[in-house]
Amino acid sequence: MSEKMPKTIFSRRSRFQGMKKWMITGLLSLFFFVAQAQNVILTGRSNQKEALMRLFVYEDLITESGIQIAESQTDEKGNFILEGNVKQVLPARIYVGLEYVDLVLTPNATYDIEILVPEPKENVSYFEKELPTIRVKRATDKGLYRQMVLSEEIINGYLIEHFNQIYRGRQVRYIDSIENAISRELPDIQSDYVKNHIQYKIAAIRLGISTDGGKKVVTEYFDDKPVLYTQSAYIDLFKELFDGYFNRATYDTHLLNDAFMEGPVAFKKYLDTEPLMSKNPQLAELITICNLQKLCYGEPKTRKLAIDHLNYIKSQTKYAEHKVIIVNFFEKFNRLAPDAAATDFTLKDSDGNDVSLSDFKDNLVLLQFVDGQSPICERQFSELKALHYQWQDTVQILTIATRDKMELYKKQFGEKQYGWPLLNLGSNILLLEAYNVRTFPEYILIKPGMKIGAAPAPAPDGNLEVTVRKMARKKAAKR
Repeated sequence: MSEKMPKTIFSRRSRFQGMKKWMITGLLSLFFFVAQAQNVILTGRSNQKEALMRLFVYEDLITESGIQIAESQTDEKGNFILEGNVKQVLPARIYVGLEYVDLVLTPNATYDIEILVPEPKENVSYFEKELPTIRVKRATDKGLYRQMVLSEEIINGYLIEHFNQIYRGRQVRYIDSIENAISRELPDIQSDYVKNHIQYKIAAIRLGISTDGGKKVVTEYFDDKPVLYTQSAYIDLFKELFDGYFNRATYDTHLLNDAFMEGPVAFKKYLDTEPLMSKNPQLAELITICNLQKLCYGEPKTRKLAIDHLNYIKSQTKYAEHKVIIVNFFEKFNRLAPDAAATDFTLKDSDGNDVSLSDFKDNLVLLQFVDGQSPICERQFSELKALHYQWQDTVQILTIATRDKMELYKKQFGEKQYGWPLLNLGSNILLLEAYNVRTFPEYILIKPGMKIGAAPAPAPDGNLEVTVRKMARKKAAKR
C-alpha cells in the first residue's frame, strides 16, 4: 500500500490549512443537554425588525460546531425573547438574520440585552459587513459575563499601550502588571470559568514572547492539566500550540510516516514515545484528532488513511467529547463534498414564479450567488453570458440575488438579456449557510440527481469551463 505514498506525509516544513470560521451546522450529541438542563432566558431589543433570531451554544470548539437551542423573531419594534436549555457555562452566539454577537451563558440565568446591527453599505456582502454589537444591560449570572468583558478590556488595553515592550522587548514584568490590574478591578472572581479564561489569555501572551517555541507554556498550562473543551481561550491556545505538532515534536519523520501507514495501533504506539503524549492520554488523543483532521484535506491516499484513523479513534475512545468532535468534523467535511446531497430550495424568479432546484434534478446546474455590483462581478457576468451561449442546454444557470439587490439585478438582466433565471433569495438567508457562501459572487455546481459537484466552483473567468466539461463528459458516459 505504501510504495505510492509520499515519503514524508509528516514533513517538518508542512503546514496543513484548517477550515477555521464559525460554522453553525454541526451535529452535537444530545448527551450534553439531556442531563440537568436549566432554563436560560434572553430578552431584549434589536434595531432589526421582524428578523430571524437564533441562539446557538458551543461545546465543541475544536470544530467550531454549535447546536441551536432557541429560535424566534423580532417584532415590529425589534423586541425578542429567546429561551433554551444549558447545563453548564457555555460560549454562545446569537444570530440576527446572518449577523451575530457572542456571549457566554450561565445555567438558570436571565439576560436583558440590546443588539445593534450596523446599516448595510453598498458592495459589501453579508459576510463582510461590520459586526453588530451587544450590550448586556442586566444579567443574573453572578457577574460572570461582566467579569469576562472587563478582564478582556484590561488585557487588551495593556497589550495596545505596551505592545513594543511586551512583544518586541519581551518584558515579562508587564504580564505581572496585567494580572495585578485584574486583581484590583476584579477582586471577587468566584467562577472557575472566568479564572480559566484569564489564565489562558495570559498564557497566550506568554507564548507570544517565548523564546523556546512554547515548550514552557505547554509544560505550565497543558501538561498534566485538565482539557477545557468549553473554554475558548484554552482551545484557541491549544490550536496555536498543537497545530502541526507531530512535525515539531521529537519524532523521526520516517518512523512517524511508517507508523501512520501501518495503522492506528502502531501510530498511537509511536506517538506515545514522546513524553507529553505518553503522560497525558486525553490531551494526546485530542492532539492526534486535530492533526488527523488536517490530513483529511491532503491527497487522496493520505486522506483515506486519516479518515480510517479518525473512525478507529471514534470507535475506541474513552472520552465522549472526542467522539462528538469527530462526528462534527465528518459532518462538516462531508456536507459539501462531491456527491453529497445538495440542499433543495424554492425561490421566486423575477416574474414572481416559484423555481426549485429540484426542477432541474436531471441537469447540471450552476448556482451563482450575487449581492451588489463590482468590476469583478460585471466581468464574471460577461464571461458567464459567453459560456451560457456555448453550453446551450448542457448547464442550467440560476442566479440568486439577495433581497436588497433584486431590483438592481432585474434591471441588469433586462438590459443584458442573459437568458437564464434570476431568483430572489428573499428571506431564505439560511440558504447561504447551507452552501457556505462567504463571498460574492459565489458559484456552486450541482450534478444530476441533485448531488454536489463543486462547492465552491471556479469562477467564470477561472477554470469553470474546464470543470463543467469534465462533469458533462461523466454525465454523458453514464447514459
